[in-house]
Amino acid sequence: MWHGLWPLTFSGQGDYFQSPPFWDGRASGALGAEPTSGRRTVEVPAHVADRRRGVPQSMFGDDFFDRIHVEPRVLNLGNVSSVQQRAVRVWNAHRASALTLTDAVLAGGEGIVLTAPGATPLPFAPLSERTWQIAVGTEGPPVIAATLAFQFDGFDSIAVVITGQRIVAWAFTPDWSRGVLERLAWKTDVLTSPTQVEQRRGLRSAPRRSFEATLIVDGRERVLLDLAVFGWGGRTWALPIWPDVQWLADDHALGVRVIACDPSQRDFRIGGLVQLRGKTAFEVEVAEVETIGTASITLRHPTTKAWPRGTRLYPVRTARLAEPPKVTRLTDQVASVSARFDVVEACEWPQIPDAPMYRGHPVLAQRPDESERLSNGWQRALLTLDNEFGRPFVLDPADWAAPTQTHHWRMHGRAERATARSWLYTLRGRQCAVWRPTHADDLALVANLAGTATALDVANVGLARFAGLRPGRRDLRIELRDGQAIHRRITAAVALDDEIERLTIDAALGVDVRPRDVQRMSFLVLSRGDSDEAEIEHHTDSDGTADASIVLRAVRDPDTDTPAPA
Repeated sequence: MWHGLWPLTFSGQGDYFQSPPFWDGRASGALGAEPTSGRRTVEVPAHVADRRRGVPQSMFGDDFFDRIHVEPRVLNLGNVSSVQQRAVRVWNAHRASALTLTDAVLAGGEGIVLTAPGATPLPFAPLSERTWQIAVGTEGPPVIAATLAFQFDGFDSIAVVITGQRIVAWAFTPDWSRGVLERLAWKTDVLTSPTQVEQRRGLRSAPRRSFEATLIVDGRERVLLDLAVFGWGGRTWALPIWPDVQWLADDHALGVRVIACDPSQRDFRIGGLVQLRGKTAFEVEVAEVETIGTASITLRHPTTKAWPRGTRLYPVRTARLAEPPKVTRLTDQVASVSARFDVVEACEWPQIPDAPMYRGHPVLAQRPDESERLSNGWQRALLTLDNEFGRPFVLDPADWAAPTQTHHWRMHGRAERATARSWLYTLRGRQCAVWRPTHADDLALVANLAGTATALDVANVGLARFAGLRPGRRDLRIELRDGQAIHRRITAAVALDDEIERLTIDAALGVDVRPRDVQRMSFLVLSRGDSDEAEIEHHTDSDGTADASIVLRAVRDPDTDTPAPA
C-alpha cells in the first residue's frame, strides 16, 4: 500500500521524477508530453527543483494500527431481568510491539461475574486479540453502574462503562373471577374563553398506565411473593400484561431464539420484553424482543430453558408497585393479594386508522353498548352575582350548553379491544375531538328527498325554535338501510307548521331517499373526553372480553365553522 507523497529524485540538469500509474502527471511546472500509458517521466527545470518538498499525510493505517482497541467501550444492558452474557474484546493493534496487560479491574461490579482469558500480567503479541466474558445477573443493586479498566504497561488506563437496571419478573397470575382493571391517564391543559371556545394542549406524549388485580397465592408461591415484596418491593418489576397472554402451541427447546406465536393486537414491541411462564411462579424467564413477525417473535438472546407446549407467553412492561399490596389471609397456606402497578415506561398505541372523516375530525360511528343504561346531560357555564341580599344576577355569556353523553364499549375479541383502545388514544383524554353521533332517532324524514335537493322535510321537534343552529345540534348523520352513512350540516331551519320543519343542508345527498330508506337520523356532535382518565376492565385472559366507558362532552371549536370539503 502506498502511503504519503511520492519522493522526488533530482540529478542536475534534466532532473526528473516518476509518478504512480494513477497520477495524471499535471503537476505545477511539469514540462513535456504526457505518455498514454504506463509510468510517466516528466522533466523538471532545475530552477524549480528546490521548491518541491514532500509532506507526510496521515492515512487509515496510521489511525488504525499501533494502538490498543477495546470493543465495546460502553455496555448498556438496559433492563436486566435474567442473566445477560456480553463479550469485551481487546486487540493489540501494534504491528511490531508486544504489550503486557498488568491488570483488569472491575469497579462497582456487585452481581457481575468477569471471566478473563488468563491471569495478569497477560502478554499480548503484536496484532493479537483476547476476549473477556461478562455475566450480569439479577442479584445486586437495582442500578448497574460498573467500570472495567484495562491497564497496559506504559499506557493510560482504558475503561469500559457498564450500565443498566435490574428488574424482577413478577411471575404471579391474577384471579380472573375478579378481572383486571387497566387505567390510562393523559394530562391536558384546557384554556376556555367566556364563549366556551377552547384551546387544548396535551402535556404527556403517552398516557400513564396502571394495572390493578387480585391474586390468589398458596403454598410456596405465597411465601415467594411475601419474600419478594419484602426484599425487593421498591424495585422495578417486569410486569406481564395479563390480558395479552397466549399459550405456546409447540414445544420450544433450550437455546432457541424464535418463538412461534400470534403477536398481532397485543402489546409486543421491538426492544421490549416478554415473559415465558410455566405452571408455577418458579418456572419463569424474561427475554428481550429483537424482531416481530406475523406468526412469531425473535428474541435477542437464546432462551435459557426448554419451554413445552402450553407455556404462557406475555408481553412485558416495566412497572413499580404503586403501594404495598394488601394481603387477606384466607388460611395458613392461602392468601388473597390486591396489587396495583404503575408502568414506568411510555406506552404507545396506534390511533384509529380508518375511521370516516367529517370536517377534519374522525367520526365515532360505532354504536355504544346499550345493555347498560347510558347517561346524557348538558353543561352550561353560567356566571352568578349574588350579594346575598337582593335577587342574584345570572348571566349566560356563551348562550350555549355543551351536551354530554356516555359511550360504552363491550369488547368481544382482541380486534374489538384493539379498536376501542385506538379510539382512546385518538381522544388522548381531553385533548382531541371526534364527531359523536347521538345514535338516537332524533329526526324523522316525512317526504321523499331527491338526490339533488338541499331541503328536506322532517317531523317538527322544535329544532328551528330552540336550537338556533348552535354547535351540537346543527350537524346530521343520516344512516340508510343499505349501509350508507351521510354527514351534512344544517344551514337553515324553519317550521312550516306544527307537524313539519324544513331543513336546508350545505350539500345534496347525491342519492334519492324515501322515508322508508332511512334507518336513523341523528345529531352529530363534535366532542372530546370529559376526563383525562379512562378505564378498561378486562374480564378474561383468553378471548379479549373487556368493558370500557367514557363521557364525551361537546366542544365549540371555531374550525368546525369552515365549509365542508367537497
